Amino acid sequence: MKAQIFRINSILVLVFGMLVASTSAKADNGYLVLNTLALHFENFDDRNAFTPGVGWEYSPSSKLGWHAGTLSDSFGFQSYYGGINYATRSVLAGRIRFLVGASVVHKQFKKNAEPETKVLPFPALEVKLTRRSVLNISGSPAVDFANQKNNAVMFFQYKLQLR
Repeated sequence: MKAQIFRINSILVLVFGMLVASTSAKADNGYLVLNTLALHFENFDDRNAFTPGVGWEYSPSSKLGWHAGTLSDSFGFQSYYGGINYATRSVLAGRIRFLVGASVVHKQFKKNAEPETKVLPFPALEVKLTRRSVLNISGSPAVDFANQKNNAVMFFQYKLQLR
């Protein structure tokens, strides 16, 4: 029962954030997201590094944005995610931006386990490759807290502006 209430509240917060962020949406702040790699630092032999997926990200600089998508996780389960983000202004001649936020993620976190829904931090370094494409480098550290252990991982996403 608690898990269902948590999931419903998470979805409501996510939808509210998307609606608020979309009120001033511009085409040049939206990206088609192609999930590519997930590099795990431990137990990498048990996991897939190639994690194909697709999503959408709205991330205007210095404003609230959102992201949502689906991908094949490192165990092959078709997972999905959505959340809110905040992007800094670009630095280093407009080539680098930082994003922070949170994602509601439904995926298989452990081998041969049932999929779970969790709220996870969303830190990312965005590197501009061309005028309309960027590479997101994200991840999470190894965490061992309250009987929850998660493996350190780095995610790579290719983002393409469509306008």
